[in-house]
Amino acid sequence: MIKIPSCCYSLFKYRRIAYHVIGISFVIVLLSCQERNSRLSGTFILEKSDEQLCFLLDERTKNDPSALFPYTDETGKEWLTFQNWGQNDILFYDMDSGELGFRIKPQYEGSNGVGSFHGYHIKSMDSIFLTTRPMPEIVMIDRNATVKRKFQYEKTTDNLLLMYFYSTSSTNHPIMIMENKMYIMPMCNRWAEISPVCATIDLTDYTVEALPDFSYPSFPGADNKAKTAGIEIYVSRCYDGEKFIYAFYFDESVYIASPDHKTVHRKEIKSRYIDKVKLLDDYGNLTIEDMCENPNYGNMLYDEYRDVYYRVAYPETKIDRQIRGIGMELMQYGRKNFSIIILDRKLNIIGETMFPDYTYNSNIMFIREDGLYISSSHSMNPEFSDDELCFHRFDLVKEHD
Repeated sequence: MIKIPSCCYSLFKYRRIAYHVIGISFVIVLLSCQERNSRLSGTFILEKSDEQLCFLLDERTKNDPSALFPYTDETGKEWLTFQNWGQNDILFYDMDSGELGFRIKPQYEGSNGVGSFHGYHIKSMDSIFLTTRPMPEIVMIDRNATVKRKFQYEKTTDNLLLMYFYSTSSTNHPIMIMENKMYIMPMCNRWAEISPVCATIDLTDYTVEALPDFSYPSFPGADNKAKTAGIEIYVSRCYDGEKFIYAFYFDESVYIASPDHKTVHRKEIKSRYIDKVKLLDDYGNLTIEDMCENPNYGNMLYDEYRDVYYRVAYPETKIDRQIRGIGMELMQYGRKNFSIIILDRKLNIIGETMFPDYTYNSNIMFIREDGLYISSSHSMNPEFSDDELCFHRFDLVKEHD
């Protein structure tokens, strides 16, 4: 404790010194954390803990949401939020009790109408951004579902046409907001000469700018102009405070981009369980069952608490095609099995964990300070119940020899 005699210092000076000491302490702690994380050595695994979270659902709510994000409000309270699939509402569940706290349900029509939306981003309770469909428009509402602003992004300042964008987690590419700009990811447009992966919307003057230095890559045999998009352009994105990481589902490499996307380089991140990614022909000759058996990659997430990345990988597998509807079922609930590649800050592989068959939904996971939570609500899990959405916590631990 620092003691400052009142006879020598004024209260103002005392506060300045105290703040100075606190500031130095914070910097020391921050630097030590960064130093510790940058020196991760050895092999790591994701180990299942005893911690489980379950959220009770009503008969109208499905347990396979495609847009699900944790949110901490201004009081520090944690909520698990997700859009009820097929419904125009966002549910807020108490992270501690597992009970529904409230819902925000925008109107379809009228002065506060948003149409139908798919995906969202919560900046604050009075700045909730909805990605609407099928219009290339993002609507900002408040906690009362009152429309505050609308952002249209169909055309950029240089007249480049953009496709629609959805802020989802099942294909992980939520809206990112930095320095008063909203970073979106328009879908691939094969008809355009330039199809940027990222564009920005200025939240002040509404201008839309493409970041053309990074366009959708070309996949051999998948450049048919007759189809607007295909499975090969599925891409996940995360941001670690310094750089964007783009991970295409059918590309072993990831793309590392500076915030302005003028600098982009590739790095191979290959699963030990995938010999080679196979690009399937989805132009009339692809079945859902084919997709469920195909070796390829999935979402990529950044864990800010442990300063690591997770990349989902799907090894080649076989499913029982005699089960009616199994293909659609597995696409909704995370396929048969998957692994998660663990990477350090420099995107070096430091481990990979394989998960058991028909147990976890790889499409639904989120990160908290205490660990990675993966949905155990897989429809073919023996403990499955459609009355709840459950998660198991996995801890990042060093693997022992």
